[in-house]
Amino acid sequence: MARPRAKRNKDLPPNLYRSGNNTWRYRHPLTGKYHGMGDDKTKAVNAARKLNDILTPATDLVSVVMGEITFGEFSQKFLTEKRRKDGRPLADNTVRSYSHSLNRCTEWENVALSSITLFMVNKLLESLPASTSIETRSLLIQIFDLAISKGLVTDNPAAQTIKRYRIKQRKRHTLEGLTAIRNVSPQWLKNAIDLAMLTTQRRIDIINMKWTDIQDGHLHVAQEKTTDDPEDEFELLEGAGYVRIKINDELQRVLDRCKDNVLSPYIIHRVPKGKTKNRGQTKDHWTQIEAQYVSREFLNASRAANAYPELNGRQLPSFHEIRALSIHLHKKAGKSAQTLAGHATERMTEVYASGHEIIWNDADVGIDLPFNAD
Repeated sequence: MARPRAKRNKDLPPNLYRSGNNTWRYRHPLTGKYHGMGDDKTKAVNAARKLNDILTPATDLVSVVMGEITFGEFSQKFLTEKRRKDGRPLADNTVRSYSHSLNRCTEWENVALSSITLFMVNKLLESLPASTSIETRSLLIQIFDLAISKGLVTDNPAAQTIKRYRIKQRKRHTLEGLTAIRNVSPQWLKNAIDLAMLTTQRRIDIINMKWTDIQDGHLHVAQEKTTDDPEDEFELLEGAGYVRIKINDELQRVLDRCKDNVLSPYIIHRVPKGKTKNRGQTKDHWTQIEAQYVSREFLNASRAANAYPELNGRQLPSFHEIRALSIHLHKKAGKSAQTLAGHATERMTEVYASGHEIIWNDADVGIDLPFNAD
């Protein structure tokens, strides 16, 4: 419980304090920092009242009687109930990403949802690095949109903020650079690079491809991860794309190279060093490759090949950038990669409610591999 104010300060609004005999200071209720308010008491009192109206969350008796839900309660409910457009639960990586973003909002944990102001949201977002701010803003917009639909709030303060943009550091792959990386890669990574080049699919979709996804001469890809990353113009806003890729001779050759003496349900797979199949408890199968492992090994191969000697750190193109090079080569060959990549158009995959039909977008591979495949 807060200490009662001295008798001489009883007439002061909350957060306004004397800063000497003739000066005043205001304590920011969210940051705890003090700000000078000059020596005019009337002006200081008026300013403090205005600041309190803007900065202090509404925790009065009305909120208590109305039983308003707190931001912490509602955000956890959102995280538990959130589903993708096809009705499936969120991927584990997405849940972790959302949880990290919500951890940045801990100061709102016990604040009534309707008391979160535009000023509060702006303050939070501006305190974060650009990339983190973009992720957090996107999640907050979804949370408040849901709250509006349930009649809990009347507006979306996150949507009223201006989205920040980060300076892109990562460069695109060149054909020469990617060829050099591929030449020093282990066979499973060569296979993954080849599949990414031919199909334009993302890292997560490449490593999730299974032999059972091949039916009637087509490779079926239910795209798992889509974002609104401003660095990537090849992404959908949300949901999942369903692409059925016709297996031509070039793609068939890559698939044949993926077959080996290891019995795995996954097209891209590997035998972990020093581990047995009984220890892969966190995976669907002991030969499954994790997304972060793909990125790490690709980076190791890039450095081993010295593929981009003029680049360093975050400038080095990642496995994901193969997607951009593939789309570029498709366009250069006069082939559209739009349906193949699962982009948003009038022909965008239509996903119905549970129990209804999933409509697959048919697509053809438009290029051959631009390097000598082995």
